[in-house]
Amino acid sequence: MSPERFRVTFQPEGRSVSVLSGTKLLDAAARAGIFINAPCGGEGTCGKCRVEIEGFASAPTEAERRHLNKQQIEDGLRLACQLTVDRDMVVSVPEATRFSEQVVLAEGKGREFALRPNVRKRFVQLDPPSVEDLRSDASRLTEALAEETDEPRIGLGLVRQLPSFLRQEAFKVTAVLLGDEVVCLEKGDTADSLWGVAFDVGTTTVVGTLVNLATGERDAVASRTNPQVGFGEDVVSRISYGTAHHDGLDELHRCITGCLNDIVVELTESAGVSLDRVYEATAVGNTTMAHLLLGIDPSHIARAPYVSAFGGALDVVAASVGLEINHNANLHVLPNIAGFVGSDTVGVILASGMMHGEEVRLAIDIGTNGEIVIGNRDRLIACSCAAGPAFEGARIRYGMRAAEGAISKVVVNEGIEVSVIGGGRARGLCGSGLLDAVAGLLSAGLIDGSGRIVSADALGGDIPGTLRQAVVSLDGQPAVVLVDARASELAEAIVLTQRDVRELQLAKAAIAAGIQVVSGEFGLEPDRIPHVLLAGGFGNFIRRSSAKRIGLLPGIPVGRIEFIGNAASVGAIMALGSRQCREEAETIGERTEYVELANRPDFLAHFTEAMMFPQDP
Repeated sequence: MSPERFRVTFQPEGRSVSVLSGTKLLDAAARAGIFINAPCGGEGTCGKCRVEIEGFASAPTEAERRHLNKQQIEDGLRLACQLTVDRDMVVSVPEATRFSEQVVLAEGKGREFALRPNVRKRFVQLDPPSVEDLRSDASRLTEALAEETDEPRIGLGLVRQLPSFLRQEAFKVTAVLLGDEVVCLEKGDTADSLWGVAFDVGTTTVVGTLVNLATGERDAVASRTNPQVGFGEDVVSRISYGTAHHDGLDELHRCITGCLNDIVVELTESAGVSLDRVYEATAVGNTTMAHLLLGIDPSHIARAPYVSAFGGALDVVAASVGLEINHNANLHVLPNIAGFVGSDTVGVILASGMMHGEEVRLAIDIGTNGEIVIGNRDRLIACSCAAGPAFEGARIRYGMRAAEGAISKVVVNEGIEVSVIGGGRARGLCGSGLLDAVAGLLSAGLIDGSGRIVSADALGGDIPGTLRQAVVSLDGQPAVVLVDARASELAEAIVLTQRDVRELQLAKAAIAAGIQVVSGEFGLEPDRIPHVLLAGGFGNFIRRSSAKRIGLLPGIPVGRIEFIGNAASVGAIMALGSRQCREEAETIGERTEYVELANRPDFLAHFTEAMMFPQDP
């Protein structure tokens, strides 16, 4: 008999997700892509994950009674980390409860900054020339803009247009400034019509955010699968393609700029904004993605000593790289740190504010390449770990990306229960489900500390019969059935194999060893780190308890492990909305120390040790 499932709808998005009965509402929100602020790690101690439930809900827990008064509970206010789903539910998530990523520009990862974008507009009404006022047209304009910028500059192209344009418009025009340069004039007063777009150019997914730079509002968000995946799923494969084909680099470049243009069209149509009203774009991505976006040969990144063509931030005319926005628009690409630690990591550091505080924090973006940063206002240290594709579902027998039909959550108790993205029949196992399955089977005794799946005849007598029956033999090796053939869309059982467990061990050992190395460089043991930040898509969908159980994350209380969403994208938005943040990003790129793990004997020692699973506490 299949476990009971219920549908939870989150407002105001109207986004629905089907989850197993007993799932915490906090987890259901994450499955729906709604990120709720829960600093205590879902332990019910902070009271910040407040949501509003429409209709009946189960009795409040003791933690809810501590944080909410009787009237609030009667009005439907509850804690998402305490409420379990036991029926179809409609939930409203207040703005104050939402993750900082969803509070656009007003606060980036919990810290506020002034909206002062690099691109600005100023409506000016100039005095026409007269016998008493013989200033040049250019001087007349720059003096009127003196309050906007100390040293306004006008290029030759615009100077050529000034005489006729100013007189045609009766000296009433709007000046568009990029930095300190006046790049164009517009008819009448268009000062309130000012937009920019921030891109997170990921290896797998590209996200674009349209920002109203006059108000700071985020008007639209759109995403695409990076079409470069057709040339290889990882950066090394794409570099190889670009090298092996004489026009490969151009092809990869056109591929990504075409994707960005498609996103911009979707964003502007959604918001009712004209393309020529988008005056600037910012972009973050790993170092290879930044090179391909700009049409720069990244081949030396893949060869020792893994050096990139550029490190600091770059500003180029957007049209020169193929972006179809305002023809005067600027593209600002945030700085890289090293060949395998790019501007996306700079964006994470910027968004989290970890370079400002005294408290030491560890930020991890877990993927095929895991980027790790530790530090505070005094020092920042970063490294990159080649974790392999297991977290993306690759090299796993029934592995798949986190798409509809993927097992995203596994609970092991008396038996094995799964949660499937989309709520239908399972088609495979994505990274978060893989991590859950191994963690649960470890605690249940079906996998031992070395990572070996225990055969059915060697299991202890205390293993429940349902679990015992899940252990089968596949290709002469023990395996565990997660979903039997009757509940699978594949019409065959979906199993976890011994090789799957080994692939996960390799991936988690690389991340854990990287954490050990950078922590050691900073002078801290991992279990003494005050705060851990999980960034990126995969990091935000894993269960912290499972990640700790397999040794992927340090053995610290879950309340000190925080999800920070797509912090790289938030960093790009901050750089778009604030010149000061842009300057901070440049400083981050310059001062972050990079540790190359390939030459570190201690990395190999830590990696070997981390292949073992920790004992169940």
